[in-house]
Amino acid sequence: MLIKVINSFVKQDKRYAFSYSQKHWSALAHIEGFLGQFGGWNIVEPTDACIIGIWKDTDSYRSFMNDVHDDIFYKNGQKASYDKLETTLSSNGQFVKGIYHHTRSSIVGANYMMITSIAHNNLDKSLTPFTLISERDRCLSTFVFADEHTSTFISLFGYAPPDATKHVLQKNKIPVQQQNIYKLEKEWTVLQTFSS
Repeated sequence: MLIKVINSFVKQDKRYAFSYSQKHWSALAHIEGFLGQFGGWNIVEPTDACIIGIWKDTDSYRSFMNDVHDDIFYKNGQKASYDKLETTLSSNGQFVKGIYHHTRSSIVGANYMMITSIAHNNLDKSLTPFTLISERDRCLSTFVFADEHTSTFISLFGYAPPDATKHVLQKNKIPVQQQNIYKLEKEWTVLQTFSS
């Protein structure tokens, strides 16, 4: 599974334009190998929009980038709506079930996401699942990917924002690089269309 994380830095007066153009990515639903896309606004920093794209594999993602991406991107005018864009790609993504057992139902049911990046240095990996999510938060599911130095957890939640757990992780000597909570925009969600 390939996971793409896009962070866009959007000025307050361009939020509507960004959100409107983001809706035009619905064309993804018919692309071979596309599984889902969702995103929203950082609840602490309102200029940070984060979008997560999930693909079956690297080949299907590359085919989309080569053949379709630019056509959608330039037609919807999104480039004029943000000041800066950062993209992270990982081809080793995994879906970790929580309350929900499937990627699709997790995305449909989610209203919030928490993204936590943890450094690998001297990390006791057995502590991470128990300290990442507060017990009272009902985590629908988590997507995980890693590179040489960092593991990133994208956890989805239903109707209440999760508690930030950065302080709990640090107390357990887990080196947190970053943790952000986003309110998802339902109109940005795109899911694969199943053909009959």
